[in-house]
Amino acid sequence: MESKEIISDEESEALREADAEVTAADTEARAPEGQVRDLHPDHWERIFADRVPALESIGERMVSLLKTTAREFFRRSVEVSSVPSRTHRWGAFARKLPVPTSLNVLEISPLRLKGVACLDPEFVFALVDVFFGGNGKDSPSLDNSSFTPMETRLVRKFVERVALDMQEAWRPFMDLTFTLGTSETNPIFASVAAGSESVSVSGYKFELDDKEFHLQTVLPTRLVEPIRFLRDAGQADDNQAETQRWRAQLREDVQEATLGLRAVLAETRINLRELTDAKPGDVIPLEIPPTMKMYAGNQPVLEGSFGVSKGKNAVRVHKLLDREALGEKYGRTH
Repeated sequence: MESKEIISDEESEALREADAEVTAADTEARAPEGQVRDLHPDHWERIFADRVPALESIGERMVSLLKTTAREFFRRSVEVSSVPSRTHRWGAFARKLPVPTSLNVLEISPLRLKGVACLDPEFVFALVDVFFGGNGKDSPSLDNSSFTPMETRLVRKFVERVALDMQEAWRPFMDLTFTLGTSETNPIFASVAAGSESVSVSGYKFELDDKEFHLQTVLPTRLVEPIRFLRDAGQADDNQAETQRWRAQLREDVQEATLGLRAVLAETRINLRELTDAKPGDVIPLEIPPTMKMYAGNQPVLEGSFGVSKGKNAVRVHKLLDREALGEKYGRTH
């Protein structure tokens, strides 16, 4: 399916105008007194589109990093500014993308998630124009619905640098690796979520003289939610330190827990016929080994020999079978 077959610019504009008219009509309509007003189906999307301080901090770091990256590719100083992140439904966002748009899938490790770096066609043309000695100011030809192999190659080199910048910008909050995957022009093949699922979209504006180019990064909300309520990178470090303190305390307290031990004197094997034919008085021969195992649940923990101590059956411990289970992994000695 060609990108143009998804939805044209005119159809997209008509849908937005129709939606705006419906929204205005709903706003003017008031529910009668004593009755409940119907909730607009897009209301939940506006609720999700709140500020995420951590993303703002990441955006500021990205602006600084992207200035260096843009200077290398455009061979001059480029002014870069961030656009506040917003939450959209993936299907609605994909339908509003211009045709063609360079959609570059980003593999996010170790979370096994995917994101997308979107470059508008003017951005792609400017990269190619500067690469071949131009100034990036000429207007591109948008007759084609796809990019040439040369354009795709240059875009991928640029996005690879952007992925490294994202990795560095996210480092104070989460240790992630962004790896460039496939490059597409059809949102169907670069989907990072179901059409109704929400995604977080962050934008960056590149100003080259009197021209503006736009880069958008689309990330799943599952990646954003863990840092939604963090104010800054320092808070992430504080949380990590607090986690370490709790882990150390829990580790110490667990050592004082009580558990039951059972000792197995001997084991043997018989077949099912012998078991079903057994009757009181039958003798099952056993070989008593010199040592025996003691279990905590089903986990063997000690090995020793059976005997009597102070008039009671006892086991003399010879060795520990699982030192980690008994706490020696954490510095506890026995």
